[in-house]
Amino acid sequence: MLNPEEIAAMLLDEKSGMRESIVRDVGTSTVALFAISDSGAREPLIFSGTGSLVRVAKLHYILTAAHVWEERLKSSRQVGITLKEGIDHCYAIDTAAFTSFGLPRPREWNERGPDLVFLQVPRDKVGGIEVYRRFYPLDRNQPKQIVDGGVEVLILMGAPGEFGKYTPTHAQLNINGFFSDVNARVYKHGDFDYVDLQEDRKFPGIPTNFGGVSGGGLWRVQVSGSPANAEINRQWSLEGVAFFQLDLPDSRVVIRCHGTESIRAAMKLVPQG
Repeated sequence: MLNPEEIAAMLLDEKSGMRESIVRDVGTSTVALFAISDSGAREPLIFSGTGSLVRVAKLHYILTAAHVWEERLKSSRQVGITLKEGIDHCYAIDTAAFTSFGLPRPREWNERGPDLVFLQVPRDKVGGIEVYRRFYPLDRNQPKQIVDGGVEVLILMGAPGEFGKYTPTHAQLNINGFFSDVNARVYKHGDFDYVDLQEDRKFPGIPTNFGGVSGGGLWRVQVSGSPANAEINRQWSLEGVAFFQLDLPDSRVVIRCHGTESIRAAMKLVPQG
């Protein structure tokens, strides 16, 4: 059985493939979101943000930042989502077919929010998505006590816009996983809770701007060795949704996420049937 030191070393070793494997696992519930307009529009295709595929009871949703929906997607003709990695494709759903459920919209979008929305996926589109992606059972999302001998990591999933390549009718981008300090700052302000992640833009692979990551899920992943053999066990839970970037005086940046209490408050507004 691998001990915590060995697991931590594998997480730091790029050649081990563990980080990439974890990102692939969590990434099965992550999609990039596009606003699709009529072909005659000046910008028929606009990359708008990131979302997490979640399930509440028997209904299916895209959980994202409310400003992604209100400012980009809501006025579009269709919402495009990414399903298959490395393959040129388009999976579009009529925007009018979505029903949104979210926290009250603030007077202006700012660093406090609230900035969360559930977009109910039409029933006839769920099967096509599930061929390639997985809806995470959010109503069974429970903080889990870390397994003895395990290691915890926080991963923010998102598609930074600056890493993509775009034309008016085509986009090429990747969904990335950003590993963050498991002891990230968690706090409450008023009725909502927040998780602040700090990244240093001097490091390779860190974008200068996290635009496009808005709506991406923050996941807590526990990695442990199997007591029976050398296999690696993983379990994860959704801990937050990114919605705001705060630039610090130096090369660092804070990505602010709504936390689990805010997600539960928004989840109370969605149908449970």
